[in-house]
Amino acid sequence: MNKKTVRSNSLTMTHNVSKNEKMKKKQKIKSFESIYEIKSHPKKFENYYSKVSMLCDDLPYDFRKKLRYLRESIGMTREKLEEKSYISYQTIKEIETNQKRGCSLETIIALCIGMNLPPEFSFDLIKMSGFYIESYDNEKSCLYCYILRNLYDCEIDDINQILQINNFDPLS
Repeated sequence: MNKKTVRSNSLTMTHNVSKNEKMKKKQKIKSFESIYEIKSHPKKFENYYSKVSMLCDDLPYDFRKKLRYLRESIGMTREKLEEKSYISYQTIKEIETNQKRGCSLETIIALCIGMNLPPEFSFDLIKMSGFYIESYDNEKSCLYCYILRNLYDCEIDDINQILQINNFDPLS
């Protein structure tokens, strides 16, 4: 009986440690420095790099798990991501929990913009989803690449406006 109690306590303690470690990870990154902050204060790149490096150490290799991990690591709820990307809470949940078979490239880009993900993470997430975009493929891909590389910290409304001005459908 003592062994069970000890074992049970050991499992509980291990569980609590894991839960605390998870909480630390989720609290590590609140946001990334914008491209404008880095340009005007080059020292801020150190902060940016340390955040990117922290996240890269623990990134899952599965698209759905990676999406959720990134969202949680920056402290964003599904509700908040819905508000910032115009992708519904239900769709986000279905993508993250593997209930949705596929999603469009535009949906993934909208989620990246909604989370203000730096290009490193956006392009990796897109690649993990099975899509591939290069700036020289076509005009639309070129614009998507430009947006992900240079305008990742803009609001979805601004991105959609840029797309519409260039005769493309909005992301969401």
